[in-house]
Formats: sequence, C-alpha cells, structure tokens
Amino acid sequence: MKGVILAAGTGTRLKPLTRKLPKPLVSLLGRPLIDYTIEAFAQAGFTELGVVVGYKDHLLRRYLSDGTRYGIRIQYLPNIHYLRGNATSILASKSFVQNEPFVVSMADHIISTAILKRLLVCARSGHTLCVDRQAHDLTHISDATKVWVDKRGFVVHIGKELVRFNAIDTGVFLFTPRIFRYIPISQNDGLNSITRAIRLMIIRGDHLGTCDVSGTFWFDVDTPDDLRYARTALCSQA
Repeated sequence: MKGVILAAGTGTRLKPLTRKLPKPLVSLLGRPLIDYTIEAFAQAGFTELGVVVGYKDHLLRRYLSDGTRYGIRIQYLPNIHYLRGNATSILASKSFVQNEPFVVSMADHIISTAILKRLLVCARSGHTLCVDRQAHDLTHISDATKVWVDKRGFVVHIGKELVRFNAIDTGVFLFTPRIFRYIPISQNDGLNSITRAIRLMIIRGDHLGTCDVSGTFWFDVDTPDDLRYARTALCSQA
C-alpha cells in the first residue's frame, strides 16, 4: 500500500517561521516536522510515499531528495491549486495511487508508527479515519477537527465547530479511490477541504469507518504555541 503526505500548504499560522520555509521544514527539536511523519511511514513498512507539494516546493524537494536516507521511495506530487483547500492535495495524488487504497497523513502531524500499524490492521474494506477518544484534554481542542462516531464505528458528523462529539480526528486516513468523486475540481467551487469531501461522502451513503488509536502518540502543529507544546510532549516520550 502507498502512503501520501500532504505538504503543500503555506502554514500561515506559523509565521514568521514560514516566510522563508515551507511548514514541513520548520524545526522541532532540531529536525524538520516532516522527518517525524516520513519515519513513521518507513517504520510501519511503507516503501512508496507520495509527497504532495506546493508552497516553496523546491526546498522540500532539495531536503527530502529521493527518500533514500529514510529507506523509502519518494515521489513528488505537485498541487498548483493548494490555496483552494487541502482536499485539492488529495486530488493531486490520483495518478500516484491509481486504483488502490492509500494512507494519508498531514506533514504537520507528528504521528507514531503505532498509529499506522494499527490502521493497517483494523481498516475495513472502505474509507477509514484514525480517531482518538481520549484527546479531550488537548491544549488546542478548540481548533481540532471533531467527530461523532456511531455505535457501528462510522463517522456521522465531522467538523471543527461540533459541540457534541465523542472523538478527535487525528489526520490519518485510509482512503479508497472513491474519495476523488467527492472533491470538486471547479475553480469557482469554494474552499475544497477534506472535511467538506467527507461530509459529501457521508451524505451519499459512502461510509467512513474508524480506527481507534487512543493512547498512541500524535500531535498537530499549527501555531507557535503548538510547536512549544510539541517540544515538551516529545521530550516526555524520550
């Protein structure tokens, strides 16, 4: 199975750090954020990885090269529409994944290998989202994408604005190529977010299953405060 890392965005909330660097190259304990994500994929047994690039992509290409030092083959997937939302980065992976299921993570999400291994074991035949049911004490809970999971394990509602929720979206998915049906390609169709695509998918009866990864380590870095907290969290893991 192939992995896809979304690394095209501008990282606006991490300015001034992202004025000269793409967000995935912002340093955390002396290493770029994306290092942690790629190593998780490599240690979980992935051998092919597509990195979706956009903002200052030449710097990412120069740093990551062909992936040899990670023990993984990297293919770059250009997304010229990255300013229109992160779902456009999913769409940019279409030719890379072809007709096979694939695993997606965000470049600014520090994830443990355990999350990916658990996903590969528990994923159903369809779309699957890794959720954390114990993450209600996150410092950035107000900014997290929240989900309501029903008794069958399917996502019923998803969004940052949810008041009633029972799990947090970790930003790690297994998608089948059917996901591409739910991402508009029109230039005049508003912001194409993954959340929007999932909502459309659910409305059309295409279920999003879940994999409970509660207790595993993960962290979403969006702001300077997140970066400081992530340093502390990683040090405590050592």
